[in-house]
Amino acid sequence: MRRLFPLYIPIIEPSDDVSRHAVLILSADALAAALLGAAVELAGHQPHFARQAESARSALLRVRPKLVLIDCDHEESCSDEFVGPALMTGGKVLLFRSRRTEHDRHEFSERLALRVIDMPLDHRELTTILHEALGDV
Repeated sequence: MRRLFPLYIPIIEPSDDVSRHAVLILSADALAAALLGAAVELAGHQPHFARQAESARSALLRVRPKLVLIDCDHEESCSDEFVGPALMTGGKVLLFRSRRTEHDRHEFSERLALRVIDMPLDHRELTTILHEALGDV
């Protein structure tokens, strides 16, 4: 039997109104990082993480992200030594914390004018924050 119509398979492409920006996630908690990575992906962006035994700075240079999400308890990256170079690459930095966060980064975030977001957020709220930080709005 001959087909009269070609088989139609829709091609799903990313929406034109959201470009997939690289977002580097640095966290002391692997589960929190994975959940945040899933939220970043659902928001239409590409999550990246430091590789095994890779320093935060090396991950920054490898990924060249437009946005870096840093856990307030991540000793290496939640520091002047990391945030300064991260900002100099032209990317933006957001700090995140939860009720279990042990380090108070209030003075640090104010001094560097960094936004701190409290987890967990609902997906829509986090998506809005990501789009604002990445200039998608």
